[in-house]
Amino acid sequence: MAGHDPASLGSPEQVASAVCSVVADGPAAGCRAIDLRVLGGIDVRVLPDRGLDLGAAWYGGVPLAWISSIGERPALEAAELVGEGWRTAFGGGLMTTCGLANVGAPSEGHGLHGAYSHQPAASVEVQRTQEAVMVRGVVLDGDLELRRTIATRIGAGEVRVEDVVRNRGSEVTPAPILYHVNLGAPLWSPPARLRVGATDQAAPTPRDHDAAFHLEGWDRAPGVVSRAVERVYEHRVTGEPDGWAHATVHSPALGLTLTLRWDAGTLPRLHQWVHPAPGMGVLGLEPANCWCSDAPPTARRGACPCWPPAPSAARASRSRSRA
Repeated sequence: MAGHDPASLGSPEQVASAVCSVVADGPAAGCRAIDLRVLGGIDVRVLPDRGLDLGAAWYGGVPLAWISSIGERPALEAAELVGEGWRTAFGGGLMTTCGLANVGAPSEGHGLHGAYSHQPAASVEVQRTQEAVMVRGVVLDGDLELRRTIATRIGAGEVRVEDVVRNRGSEVTPAPILYHVNLGAPLWSPPARLRVGATDQAAPTPRDHDAAFHLEGWDRAPGVVSRAVERVYEHRVTGEPDGWAHATVHSPALGLTLTLRWDAGTLPRLHQWVHPAPGMGVLGLEPANCWCSDAPPTARRGACPCWPPAPSAARASRSRSRA
């Protein structure tokens, strides 16, 4: 274990622990949480009642995740998720999953970014090995079943998330999915830089006029900008020989680099969200299997993968974060 003789330990929990709890007070009172801590690795908070998504995360005493002013909240009811209701309970965190009926703007009766992150996980299990601490669980969103495995590795500074989606229904079902990875200060602060891919990356496609106006600085942390509005860009990504794509954020001030890697075969698009207004200061890196734009809803849904209703039909999405 990261250079330690297991025989020298009173308990493996000295170097790798998983603390399961129920929040006692505050807005998230009554919600389940699992705090994973590992020697020489990334400590991360897992939120079973929010789709087994990832909340706060730390590496070597440095916070990695952006946490919104809303913070941890319980899931919303279906009636509250119409239109833009999703925003009222978006606490940020290292990763929020968007889907599985919609990503992006409300469309075809589905609210902003869908309802996945408001579904509770079932069959949640924690496992410890000599290399990692893992959490597994199952989340249902309509007819689609997502089986998730989260692992944070000892001595590696790495969190892995692997999802397998299965269609439990009787009809072919579109399954748009987007992983909303949220990074904040001090990691995403000047003079931090973003790099997408292993070679020089072409400038991304801006979503609108505001993003286009700041296109020259798409890869630089802008700091706090009074009265700023959000900037959204889309990157076309290609996998490396191993099939994975990656983006890195390097902070010279911290001497720290975070690398996000994902399976480009199942997630061929990357959206970038930057919001430098006071009280925001966030960089969102969002691998996805579909568009997340102002395109017509039918075009967005028509371009996303569909899952057949066979019991054996499943597809996996994989991502890793390394600091």
